[in-house]
Amino acid sequence: MEILQNIKEIVTKNSPEKALEKLEPIIEGLRDSDNFNSGCEAPLAAALAEKGKLLWKLGEKASAISCYEASAQTDPDGPGELLLEHSRKIMDFFDPNQLNP
Repeated sequence: MEILQNIKEIVTKNSPEKALEKLEPIIEGLRDSDNFNSGCEAPLAAALAEKGKLLWKLGEKASAISCYEASAQTDPDGPGELLLEHSRKIMDFFDPNQLNP
């Protein structure tokens, strides 16, 4: 739970660029540890989902979707699966022919 609170704090109190910098070492540390903690939460999946959200805000949609996919593979019932589904719908909806000239 403490890791998840730390991740949320990093995301809310920093710019997307700075939050990405601070999240990277946490994600690397979580990759080396057990995926699920004692509360049956998957902090790695949550961290990857948050990283994806930050990347999406910065316009890096392909990288964001990759993070969502990694999050969904880590925890299929976690936030990454829903974010992945939503981003795919958004990307499928995009039609450049409907843009105003």
